[in-house]
Amino acid sequence: MAAGKFFVIIGALLTLVSTFFFSFFNAGGSTYGWGIGFILNLTDIMANPGTYVAGETMTVYIVAIVLIVFLISGILQLLGLAARAFAILGSIIVLGMGVVILIAVYGWLPDMTPYASLLVSDPIAPGVFPLDIPLGGVSLGTYLLLGGGVLGLIGGIIGTKDSY
Repeated sequence: MAAGKFFVIIGALLTLVSTFFFSFFNAGGSTYGWGIGFILNLTDIMANPGTYVAGETMTVYIVAIVLIVFLISGILQLLGLAARAFAILGSIIVLGMGVVILIAVYGWLPDMTPYASLLVSDPIAPGVFPLDIPLGGVSLGTYLLLGGGVLGLIGGIIGTKDSY
């Protein structure tokens, strides 16, 4: 197996696991920001966008679309096994989302913080799902997400074709 394929597979798996099984941040108490939290909020976001960010209906819709694309970025990375452009595109989306989460949680751009609430929900199984391992202001899921993006990007740049 080519090194690029290996990096893309590991990056995609890290992305999928961090998105759907780990929390990105603790939003206070027993609520967490995570990928499934966004899925659980999606119908409410589309029906009542003004409750998430007051007066920013269209912006909330745009951010929701970006988050939907983010949720499928792990699959895009896996599609990168066939065409490396997908691996690069999926990895850039993942890296961008990881950086945005860091920026929002640490408050470097406070205007982004209300949009982080789109990812927030109660856990499905408290203490187990999502897995929350705090590391500073964010959780392990954010760092795994960034790692998956970096590995997928490296794999996409190297290329996924076997050389003979």
